[in-house]
Parts: sequence; structure tokens; C-alpha cells
Amino acid sequence: MTDMHQDRAARGAAIVELFQSEASADQALDVRVMRALCYVSEVHATDADPLCEGLPGLRDALVDLLHHADGWHHPESVLGAALSATDSLPAGWAAAYRAYDTLPRTARLETSGTSDLHELGDIVGAATEILMAAAAQYEGSPVALVDEAEERFCEEREQARFAAIREARS
Repeated sequence: MTDMHQDRAARGAAIVELFQSEASADQALDVRVMRALCYVSEVHATDADPLCEGLPGLRDALVDLLHHADGWHHPESVLGAALSATDSLPAGWAAAYRAYDTLPRTARLETSGTSDLHELGDIVGAATEILMAAAAQYEGSPVALVDEAEERFCEEREQARFAAIREARS
């Protein structure tokens, strides 16, 4: 694969590592949204500040996760599970976040408890937080973000595959 794919996969791995190190310590909804914004800024998924970058920064972080999961998990598995987890959050949670209101309680966040960066549950957990940030911080549609991320990932993966084949044949 090309360097771009490897760089994006490395950033995706860093996102999962951050999720694993912090998710079990605090699982409050507002903290999860802020952690997703850190995936953009601290992991350097983009060059811009996440609060200025908005939905494109979150989309890029989600694409980084897909590059990291590539070869281990199918993109639809990761994205479908993250959408399902987002759909299961209490009604009105995103509006409550934006209004600085008391957030509804949610089920306990389960992490794998391992350091395996390819653990599906942890990749899905990080992806879920990205979708949560899109909905809560920017009033974005998680479904639209998933569609954009999957399309961009597939294009980039195809470019990397094409470059690898071309290099092997030359």
C-alpha cells in the first residue's frame, strides 16, 4: 500500500490507542464527545483546530479508523456497529449537550480491556464517539458522515491498491 494509506492507518491506530487508554476512566456522554474532538486535534487527523475544522475533521478521523481496520474488519462492520450504538443513545442527548443541560444516563461503555489495537469493539467505540461528536457538537447527521467517510476510504484504498499493483509491475 502507499504511504498515504500507512500514514492514515497509523493515525487510526493512535485514535484506538487513545480510546483504549481513556474510555474506561470516563464514559460520560459529554466527555466522549470531547474525546472525539481530541481524535482530530491530538492525533493530528487534520492540521486545523477541531472546533474550527468541524465535520470534515471528524470525517477524516473516521477515515483514519477505517484505514487502520482495513484487512482486519470490513468497513460496513465498523460503521454499521457505530451507527447502531449511536442510535441506541437516549433520546435528546445531543440537544441536551448543546444546551449545557443535564445529559441523560446511558449504558456502561464497554472496552475490550486489551491493548490489541485491532479489537473490533474498541474501533467501533472510537467510531461511535466520532459520530456522537458530529451530532452533538455540529448537529451533523451520523448517517451522512458515515456515507462520506466510507466513500472517501474506498477511493483512497483503491488508489493505494492501484499504486501497489503498478509498482509491482514496473
